[in-house]
Amino acid sequence: MFKKIIFLFFIVLSVSEATGQEKDAQEPLYINLFISANRTIFVETDETGFNDVKTKVSSIVRNMPFKIDQRIVYRIFADENLDLGYIMDVNQEMLNGYGHEVQTLRYLLNTSEMKIDGQNWFESIDMNSVQKKM
Repeated sequence: MFKKIIFLFFIVLSVSEATGQEKDAQEPLYINLFISANRTIFVETDETGFNDVKTKVSSIVRNMPFKIDQRIVYRIFADENLDLGYIMDVNQEMLNGYGHEVQTLRYLLNTSEMKIDGQNWFESIDMNSVQKKM
């Protein structure tokens, strides 16, 4: 009887340790996109036409080394005066390029005040000061 109780105790202990372990928190793979006030689109640092967003995003995701189960996060930085519909259309093009279990974060910026435009747009953004818009 005593052996059975000890055996049961070890089984319960091992099961609780197995379920209580946290998964290794992997840093997500970020893909950044910028839409300027005049609707110029930059995927990472490359100027891209609206019709080429799908191809560019697909190429980036498929060629970047990432681990299985690593999250992919699309970060869209756009001028605050753009129509939300246009931003959502660009997001849909990104999802058409790769849409398997991704998360999208949108940041609306005053690009004229921040003087953001051009190929080096991401260097001009302070990620601690921008706020997400869902």
